[in-house]
Order: sequence, then C-alpha cells, then structure tokens
Amino acid sequence: MKGVMGLLTAVALGVVGALCNFVYLAQKARDLEHIDFIGIADEVQINPGDKFKESDLIPISIPRPSVGNLEKAAVLYADWRTVVGMAATRSYIPGEIILRQDLRTPPPLDIKKLLGENESVMWIPVDTRTFVPSLVNPGDLVSFSIPKQVTPALPPPVEGQEPLAPRPQTQRGAIDTLGPFRILALGNRMGSSEVLRAAGQNAQQENVMAIAVEIRNGVLSDAGQKLSDLLRVTNFQQVQVFLHSAPGGKGK
Repeated sequence: MKGVMGLLTAVALGVVGALCNFVYLAQKARDLEHIDFIGIADEVQINPGDKFKESDLIPISIPRPSVGNLEKAAVLYADWRTVVGMAATRSYIPGEIILRQDLRTPPPLDIKKLLGENESVMWIPVDTRTFVPSLVNPGDLVSFSIPKQVTPALPPPVEGQEPLAPRPQTQRGAIDTLGPFRILALGNRMGSSEVLRAAGQNAQQENVMAIAVEIRNGVLSDAGQKLSDLLRVTNFQQVQVFLHSAPGGKGK
C-alpha cells in the first residue's frame, strides 16, 4: 500500500512539476514575444504634406510586456500598406512611431507651416472639370495650362480722338503651360480627403488651389511672375490642371 501511495505521490509531483515548467516556459515565451509597429526609417525626414512611401517605413519591435496601451494608439506594421500614399499631417524624425491619431488629425490650419524657406502662397482659380480634386493632394506637383494672350495691332488713331487702348486677346489654339508648382492646399483641404473625412469635415472651395512660389527680397521667381501676369491678363479665369508623376514613380 505504501508503495502505491509513494508511486501516486511521485506521479502527482511530476504532473505539478510539468505544469510549473509549462507555465514558466509560457511566461518566458511571452517575454520574448515582440509586437511590430510602423516607424520612420533611418535618415528619413518626413515633412507635413509629404506622402509616406514604403521605403520610408520600418518595423519597430517592442517586447509585449512593455507595449502597454501603445497597441491601441500606434499603427501595427502589418498594416503598413494602409499608410503608404497618405500625406503626413506633421513632421517625423527617424525612429519615430506613427500614431493612429496623427493619421486621423487634419493638417494644421496655418498654411504658412507648409512653406519652405523663400516661399510664398499664391492662390490659383482652377477648373475642376479638368481634373478630379479627390485624386490630387497637397504635396503633389502640378502644371497649369492657360490660353496664350496676344495684343493685336491697332489702326492709327484718328486725328482729334483719343488713341484706342490695346486689349489682349486669346490666341486661338495656343496655350502657355507653366510649372511644376507644389500644391499647398485645395480649398480648405491641406491633407488627403481621407484625413479630412476622418476629422468630420467636408472639402470646400476645391476650385481654388494654393501653390508655393519662390520669392526673394519681395520679387517673385520668373515662373511665378509669368503665372501671375497671365492670370491678371485673363481676368483670373480658371485654368486647366496637369498632375505630375511622383518622384521616382513609373507607369505600368
């Protein structure tokens, strides 16, 4: 009888030992488990309006016991495809983790924060019949097509009458194409349409485009000045928009 009790005790102790070992190994495995979040790659600087590219993103691994509430606040690396193509609403430095609230928060309302050094804002009336505003985002590069203006020769003035003032006219079939210019905003939208909708706002006045133009010592660059002159001559009529490919992009 004592032999049987001893055997049962040994078996019970063995089971308890196995369970304890299993719990210990499970805890260790949990300690070694990591969760990957989306971070910014080394030597990559993201500015407001820049679009996230796949090469900008890296996985940042954090041990599960140290994650805490970050799993609810940050974007998992498994979802990196949902971030690529979105426009940044703020600046990022290498190694920084992308938070969900940053992707849902609309860009800053102060458009001046989107300007580089020696840049100014110019608002352009654009023809929304020539492009789909929701497919164009701040940070994109565009050119504008404007009917070319000519000043016709006038007959000599009649004696005793005031000379006629020359009036520029549209030259049929001829256009000026100016660009590229960087978009700062489309109406009230300074980010993607998705970001604006996530913030509970609607796009407005997308027929007015804000672009960045170079200005030094109060003087516009040649391209900006020519664009300004043409708009003035045409009484600021809406212009046709051409979207440029992304840097490094390739059609397929």
